Amino acid sequence: MRILTLLYTLLIINLITIKAQTVTTFAGIDNSANPTANFNNDTASPQNAYFYQPQGIAWDPSGYMYITERNKIRVLINGKFYNRSGKLGNGSFSQGYKDGAGISGELAAPSDIISDANGNMYIVDSENHSIRKLAAYTSLGQPQSITTFAGAPPPTAIADYKNATGTNARFNTPKGIVMDKNGNFYVSDWWNFCIRKISSGGVVTNLAGIPGTFGSTDGTNGTNSTFGGPWGMAMMNDNELIVADQYNSSIRKVNISSGKTTTITGKALDFNPKDGTLAEARFKSPEGIVFVNGLIYVNDVTAIRVIDIAKNTVSTFAGSLNATGNVDGTGSDARFGKLSGMAYDGFNALYVTDVDYHLIKKITINNLAPSSDFTASKVNLMVNEESTLTDNSGGKPATSRKWTVTSQTGSTANVDIVNGNPNSDASITVKFSAVGFYTVKLDVTNEFGSDSRTKNSYFNVSTLGINNLGSSNLNLLVYPNPAHGFIMVNGVNFTLSNADIILKDIAGRELLSISNASGTAQLNIDNISAGMYVLQVIQGGAILQRRIQIQ
Repeated sequence: MRILTLLYTLLIINLITIKAQTVTTFAGIDNSANPTANFNNDTASPQNAYFYQPQGIAWDPSGYMYITERNKIRVLINGKFYNRSGKLGNGSFSQGYKDGAGISGELAAPSDIISDANGNMYIVDSENHSIRKLAAYTSLGQPQSITTFAGAPPPTAIADYKNATGTNARFNTPKGIVMDKNGNFYVSDWWNFCIRKISSGGVVTNLAGIPGTFGSTDGTNGTNSTFGGPWGMAMMNDNELIVADQYNSSIRKVNISSGKTTTITGKALDFNPKDGTLAEARFKSPEGIVFVNGLIYVNDVTAIRVIDIAKNTVSTFAGSLNATGNVDGTGSDARFGKLSGMAYDGFNALYVTDVDYHLIKKITINNLAPSSDFTASKVNLMVNEESTLTDNSGGKPATSRKWTVTSQTGSTANVDIVNGNPNSDASITVKFSAVGFYTVKLDVTNEFGSDSRTKNSYFNVSTLGINNLGSSNLNLLVYPNPAHGFIMVNGVNFTLSNADIILKDIAGRELLSISNASGTAQLNIDNISAGMYVLQVIQGGAILQRRIQIQ
């Protein structure tokens, strides 16, 4: 008879970690070979869509994703992209400036885009030097109308600088847009070297920067700060926004009340990218930027950089500082062409636009939502022996947690928490006053969600009989497991001698037994139904047990 052996002297716990920084192509076909010849005039799935220099990304309150392209605005609904505004056809030659419903509206190189609380989309129409408003989505059959919110009205795109209301205001090639909690907009007026503020009523004023003056000066207010081509922007908190200052190759911070401007990292006119401390780091040409969970992520041409102000570090998060290409992968294995727009999905991923390859890429930044998991310092215990449970859940640290430890029947009797609070602490110490299998459940919650993990029969508690058997390193060799027809039983670090062997069902009912077994014992299980069972060995007052499966 061939005997299959399975030794249970060690419990091996594999911790599975979802890799961060995983880059995948979310939408688009590599269109770098002939982008003016390939385009979609109708609906297209993400994997079949042809884009032409995609730029901005945003979601409305319904969770629909909007993409700005060279000549139009698309929305992703139910797995399909639909054209919602702008001319169809060749993106290079079908631009214009016109208000109107659906595809009768026209745009010219729209860059950034953002949604208000009602689902209206505000678009930085860069080469029309204006801010456009796309009415909120109602249905696929109802076109969304586009109007001019601020900047010179159609049909003439005027590049200039002027503080005024609505269509009396003037911009010069604006690029980025963000909105504060009060509904005010902030626009990076790229070629005016300024940060402009637009009230919800359309009143345009200057927040920071000297109009028409290129520079890199930090200042205590908006009138003595200068910029060198501000591009992407993001709200850092309720009072400050961050700016990717492209031609100063630096990341700036601006107070939205005073206009006070400071440089976080990077150095003006030093375009040789490198990682390091905030003082040491250099950028090539930053554009898209977001702020997530205390970290600043920046598109820097062929790489995504991450800035950790608290740790005083700048590092390359994905891609390469020097190598280019179109390669999905993890971290430094990924390759990008030229990155432009960046957006955060509010969960665990960045989305970026690659204007060289005409693609939208998705980058998993980390596991912000909780993923419950735990380990124990020891899982094979003797009665009244202690073991420490430790929360090692993935995601952002838990804001609340709950440990539940029960016997196989679900009872908390015989379970003693000797250290730690099971309703809050990341680590608790337990011991058990009776032989048996004990199940552990951990519930964790943070601001991104909740998760629960249960490990059935996680603890195996026996009376290991140190005094009787002379060792605490005792175990059972039970094979085969899963079993069919027979079970072989022997000791590990001890020899069976005049032992009682008992097979029980999960409810504790005795099904089979052997008395006075010595050496290697064999149980005939031909008449036992398939399922999970408990095998106990009692020798000299010691009880050891194993959970087995019968097929």
